[in-house]
Amino acid sequence: MISLIRRVVAAVGVFALATGAVSADTANGSPIEVYAILSTTGAAAFIGNIEARALQVIESETNANGGIHGRPVHFTVLDDESNPQTDVEHANELVAKGVALFLGPNTPAGCAAVGPIIEKTGPLSLCLNPFVHPMPGGYQFAPFPDSFDIAAANVRFFRERGLTRIAMINATDGGGRDSDLAFAAAFKLPENRKVTLVAQEHYGAADVSVAAQLARIKAANPQAIISYSTGTPFGTVLHGLFDTGLNLPVATSGGNSNLRQINEYTRFLPSELDFGAIVAFAPGDSDVPAIRAQQLHMVDALKKNGLRPEAGYASIWDSALLAVETLRHIPLGGTRENAIAYLSTLKGWSGTDGSYDFVRHPQRGVGTDSVLMVRWDAASGSLVPASRGGGAKR
Repeated sequence: MISLIRRVVAAVGVFALATGAVSADTANGSPIEVYAILSTTGAAAFIGNIEARALQVIESETNANGGIHGRPVHFTVLDDESNPQTDVEHANELVAKGVALFLGPNTPAGCAAVGPIIEKTGPLSLCLNPFVHPMPGGYQFAPFPDSFDIAAANVRFFRERGLTRIAMINATDGGGRDSDLAFAAAFKLPENRKVTLVAQEHYGAADVSVAAQLARIKAANPQAIISYSTGTPFGTVLHGLFDTGLNLPVATSGGNSNLRQINEYTRFLPSELDFGAIVAFAPGDSDVPAIRAQQLHMVDALKKNGLRPEAGYASIWDSALLAVETLRHIPLGGTRENAIAYLSTLKGWSGTDGSYDFVRHPQRGVGTDSVLMVRWDAASGSLVPASRGGGAKR
């Protein structure tokens, strides 16, 4: 087994911080340690490193506002190297450590691997990816709209603009398979009866070309393309689209709205690139005062640290604050049972992504209304809202 100490030391060498579970040792007034299992190296590092930086900001903000039970909080990041087996090892170590809760993992495969370990007996886990489906009533939570809600909003977004001939191309990894299922359900909704999936293609996440798949898609004459693979595999799709001459509206996962990644792809971006995201990806756009205030607070906190809102900051922000909120409302040194009892009944908590109600939306807290399609605006070099909540036309 990989030792927890060695993993923490390795992560500190990168960020000097971590995230995810509360330590049982609080008797001496030391900081309350919260662990997070994140991918700070490997294929998913493009998002994990941003989430780790977000935790630094949240740690500072939390401690400036009294910490937890009068003690400072310290987020400790455990690097899973983008490897689900390492997620399992970290989760087992946190179980043995007796933590009440932890953050992560941040990949669909990682959360799926950890689920069976903790979902029935804890500790409470805040998975950082919507493409995971926690067991109802279990200890695994995913504080996002469900991937099926995201898919429905994406199809609605295209349908209401008259784009009804859709092609899909996804990788054959866990996220790609879940996207296939989510969109299959979305296309079957009664309101989408006039929307046609004209082509559906797949490729391996390690493939360097999708030319053959895109040739078949081009022959099907679609009006828009959906590809919900993230990171390098999505870059492969964008390269292929450019080389094939398919300049159509492209919709992808909010996980790809990474500013550095987008800038690296500038030469071969389509004219329209949309992301199935959450309302926090367009901070300040919410019509609900309490939610808008939380979004603008996030923007201000990031700005003070020289950072801009993007995927990673928005995807971990509410989950980290929910962890803090839970620890503030259970006894010092509280148990996993205390943690799940509080979070599973929490209602009316305003975050950057909506008003959370874990009774109405078990394991998630928010639903379809928190889905927002956002668009890359090359002129301003930023993400702008492209829909209203649930993918509705603006």
